[in-house]
Amino acid sequence: MPPKVTPAGDRGLLADFGADVAAAELHARAAALRARENVVACIVGQQSLYIVFNGEPSIDFDDVSTSAFTPRTHVIDVDFSGADLDEFLAHVHITRDDFLQRIPSLRLTARYLGFRAGFAYLEGWPDAWRMPRRTRSRNLVPRGSFAIAGGMAGFYPVDSPGGWNILGRTNASLWNPDAEPPNRFAPGDVIEIRPTSIAHFDEQPAPHIEADGDVVAEVIAPGQLTTIVGARDWKRAGYGVSPGGPFDEFAAALANRAVGNIDDAPLLECVLVAPRLRFATSRRAAFCDGIGNVQTFMLLPGEELNLGRFHGGLRGYLAIEDGIDEMRSRYAEAPTIVRARMSLRNAAAAQTTAHTYAVDRTDRNTIRIIAGPHDAPSLPEEWEVTAELNRVGIRLRRVGGSGEPPAPRELPSCGMQFGTLQWHPDGTLVAMGPDHPVTGGYLQPATVVSNDLWKLAQLSPGEQVRLKVS
Repeated sequence: MPPKVTPAGDRGLLADFGADVAAAELHARAAALRARENVVACIVGQQSLYIVFNGEPSIDFDDVSTSAFTPRTHVIDVDFSGADLDEFLAHVHITRDDFLQRIPSLRLTARYLGFRAGFAYLEGWPDAWRMPRRTRSRNLVPRGSFAIAGGMAGFYPVDSPGGWNILGRTNASLWNPDAEPPNRFAPGDVIEIRPTSIAHFDEQPAPHIEADGDVVAEVIAPGQLTTIVGARDWKRAGYGVSPGGPFDEFAAALANRAVGNIDDAPLLECVLVAPRLRFATSRRAAFCDGIGNVQTFMLLPGEELNLGRFHGGLRGYLAIEDGIDEMRSRYAEAPTIVRARMSLRNAAAAQTTAHTYAVDRTDRNTIRIIAGPHDAPSLPEEWEVTAELNRVGIRLRRVGGSGEPPAPRELPSCGMQFGTLQWHPDGTLVAMGPDHPVTGGYLQPATVVSNDLWKLAQLSPGEQVRLKVS
């Protein structure tokens, strides 16, 4: 049967193939779509493909291959001594010995990636061994932990919070942001588990960062929260990592153009207070605030640039001639945070020029949206920005009402993009930022129009916004 295809903003489509679709079919179609010139990303969900285009969305699924996928098989050693193992054994009424004898016969399949970098949702866990996720999430689940929730299993590739039931742990390397590809498991891969005893679990290796460029400036004070952001990289989405990039792409491009850089050269993204820098070499610099005002400077060796607190929006952008090194692995989950006494260096390599256009920066509190990809009643128009906002997302609460979403509250996980709106069970609305998870299971009633994404970057707690269907 053909998939149900719905709009996901003005640059995306969600193709839902239904609960019975085979994983191999999903991954074969995804591979075929990623090879097309007009497709910049294809994110595999539980039963869907979320396709992002470099222009107007258009696809004919009758012309998409379903036969070019060959899965890999991994054998992973696991020490079953997890914090929740005894509770699990009691819950499913099985002895430890019987459980360990049956584990090697399982064949788990990586259905899709999401939650954190390289986290693979594994299907094939026996129905008789289902156990609901924990009512309270742990603040830290160690790298390599093997856990289950409902009928799914998974390995935590990196140290992270988590609410699944921890049954064991492996020392296998599951995620390396310095490698190509960075993830051990790709969607569609088969995982076999071999019970074993592991006496010592290795520490999570620190990413290897090299900055070969000349020192451009030293950081005297970092500002309130300053990060180094470069070009949006859609290849990252295929590995379960958000594409990243500037929160306000247009302001970043204006700052870069003012110093002669290409639009998406790496630069500093600042929140409320700009950093104080001492320059080591002669360089032009430019700062663009949230309104679009640009200041330019010529700095000589030893001179300082101290802009302090700025106005006209939450985020501003400081560009330096020739760009600066991002000081992170390509597949790092988040951009580098600027800290005092850090040395900023020339960009290590040229970036790909983004296609940015002039936009009206006057009305940031009216945000245009496109209904979908999920079927849902119309969203209320008036919302207030809460204090819960960062590059992952912005939480909004309804003005004058609870804003409780209609059923269903949870859906099969599917892809997301910068600008996806999630309606959560508590009635709040979360607008995804550039460092969003690549998949999610909450209702997605609408998506922000791409030319209005910059408005999300400039919103402050307490501001009210109007969502206008485009």
